Amino acid sequence: MSKYKVGAYIRLSKDDSYNESDSIDNQKSIIKDYIKDNSDFELVDYYVDNGYTGTNFDRPAFVKLCFDIVKKKINCVIVKDMSRFGRDTGWVKVYLGEEFPKHSVRFISINDKLDSLKDSNYTDTLEFALLNLTHEHYAVDISEKVSAVKHLQQKKGDFIGVSAPYGYLKDPNDCHKFIVDDYATSIIKRIFNMTLECKSKNEIADILNKEGILTPSRYKSEVTKVTSNKTIKSKKWNNTIINEILKNETYIGTLIQGKNRKPMRKIKKLVKTSREEWKVCENHHEPIIDKETFQTVQNILNFSDIVQEENELLITKIRCGECHSEFYRRKAKGIYYYWCKSSYRKIGCNLKSIRKDILEKLLLVDFNDKYKKDYKKLNKNLVNKYIKQIEIFDKNRVKVVYKSDK
Repeated sequence: MSKYKVGAYIRLSKDDSYNESDSIDNQKSIIKDYIKDNSDFELVDYYVDNGYTGTNFDRPAFVKLCFDIVKKKINCVIVKDMSRFGRDTGWVKVYLGEEFPKHSVRFISINDKLDSLKDSNYTDTLEFALLNLTHEHYAVDISEKVSAVKHLQQKKGDFIGVSAPYGYLKDPNDCHKFIVDDYATSIIKRIFNMTLECKSKNEIADILNKEGILTPSRYKSEVTKVTSNKTIKSKKWNNTIINEILKNETYIGTLIQGKNRKPMRKIKKLVKTSREEWKVCENHHEPIIDKETFQTVQNILNFSDIVQEENELLITKIRCGECHSEFYRRKAKGIYYYWCKSSYRKIGCNLKSIRKDILEKLLLVDFNDKYKKDYKKLNKNLVNKYIKQIEIFDKNRVKVVYKSDK
């Protein structure tokens, strides 16, 4: 009689790695001893999924096991117990009740004393159904407990991700905190500074690509060596990467978690949550960008097309003194006007508009009076260096907040 060619399947999830009885070495030892005591078995290979959940079968070693079954390299699968094979009742029944028999594969679960050679209809028994329901319920219970712990950690302001955001490293003394990565930080600061200089996101990406600067994903993969198998490694900087950095509140010291969630346990695809559901912790770590610079950049992003124009100085600085809304810029009969957004949309503000050229003249007078200068015309450098915010009121009344004001 020819020997059964055995594939020993072994699995250990992150959630049960503390259990010594389920350790990789222990599972191997039990299967090895079982094969040694049975002369009709020949071990072909160990198929080990370390760190993979049993609630689905999307596991690399299991996929290879199935591939080798189809290739007829193995015709017997042995596991320590059913929980190692899987914790999804439906798919366990499909594989053991349909797929394995179709390929004439013998299945053995040592601790559960299951052997398909001795009882080909074992998957139809009540005992088998109860056994798998028990394992699935255990997975659900563990999943809920782990989720509860993670939510509590997020609420406390503990970072629970695999790797720190670009610009930071995990603190070696506290894996829930960040420390600054000096090199990546210098790139982030350059990106913000180039934006303040009114360079477009595409222009910034081109500059970084020409200099051979590694993208955040490649930097994590090739330099810090901290990344996930699921990380998409972008070879080149692009508009999207630059935009994500410029909008990332991590760089002002704020930790935000819980932006995505699974709608159901068995559904892998994540859905976005509303900002009200996010776990936000301010002053979590050392900021790379100060809040004032960050807000200025957000204003620039909101008006990116207008800001690129040489004659546009003020759109990112002005606010309505009545309702604090931002302003639109509109052109009528060859003249530019700034309109309060709330007023323009007719949602409560009575402020109408102010002419762009009149506002610039008012600012020039105020600026020269404030700093005892005699400039004939404002420019972007002066506005960005000295002016923090401009508040517009009715009847062309203007209040200028300077960066030097206390």
